[in-house]
Amino acid sequence: MIAFYRFSNLFKVTLLILTIIFVSTNTTRSQEENPIENDFNKAENAEEKRTKWGTEEFKLELIKEMSSANIALFIDEHLKTITEPSRIYYKFSKESTREDNFVGNVVLNIVKVEDDNTKHITFRYLKGRNKVRFPPQIGAKGNPVFMLFFERDARDMQRLTGGNALFFRSRIRHTIAATEIKDVDLEFQGNKLVGKQISFQPFLETKLKNRVSRYKTKKFVLTMSEDIPGFIYQIETYIKDLDDPTDMVKEILQYQGIRTNQELRDEYKKRKESS
Repeated sequence: MIAFYRFSNLFKVTLLILTIIFVSTNTTRSQEENPIENDFNKAENAEEKRTKWGTEEFKLELIKEMSSANIALFIDEHLKTITEPSRIYYKFSKESTREDNFVGNVVLNIVKVEDDNTKHITFRYLKGRNKVRFPPQIGAKGNPVFMLFFERDARDMQRLTGGNALFFRSRIRHTIAATEIKDVDLEFQGNKLVGKQISFQPFLETKLKNRVSRYKTKKFVLTMSEDIPGFIYQIETYIKDLDDPTDMVKEILQYQGIRTNQELRDEYKKRKESS
């Protein structure tokens, strides 16, 4: 009986040792087969990494190399003060020695404001033969009106020169990326406002063919103010042909005001009642 008991204990110990050896051997083999997956010596803290992605500090690191003009146009949240569906109104005017002069309207219709304060926007950019169609936008934080202005301008230069709109857009973008802003004072409806101005000439250093040489000195001037809803106060372009001083084109887009959809509905109701 004693012998059987000793044999039983010996068997259990032997079985335990064999099990440990088997598990150890398989673990070692598994680690050898997957050395990268199981090497945590250089692992990053997942939550620290995730937190860093969302910090303002990380955002600032990304924009260090950008010009102040790039930040003002492509990073700043121009629509942050608009908290309900509204319409922003602009007047567009064109003076030209080659084409008909005209005055028109541009409207940004903020149809919806999301919980995160991003906007759904539709556009009415001029009318009649001058009308330009742009698709709606969602998730907007910046005011897209300056991009619409540049896009129309690039298409117009393509129409008038036979050149490529992609070329004109590219030169505008690259020049903005190297442009700095300056502080200015401006006046709107009798009120003096603090603003900033972006001025650039995208084709000054570009070798242009004869058909687009009149754009060599073309100048863009964009004036902004945080006191203006949507920030964009005015965009102006000016062309004067170096070979023909009488040949000029001047286009201006200027902020006119903002009305909430509720205000527009109330006004419509009053007009309907009075008529």
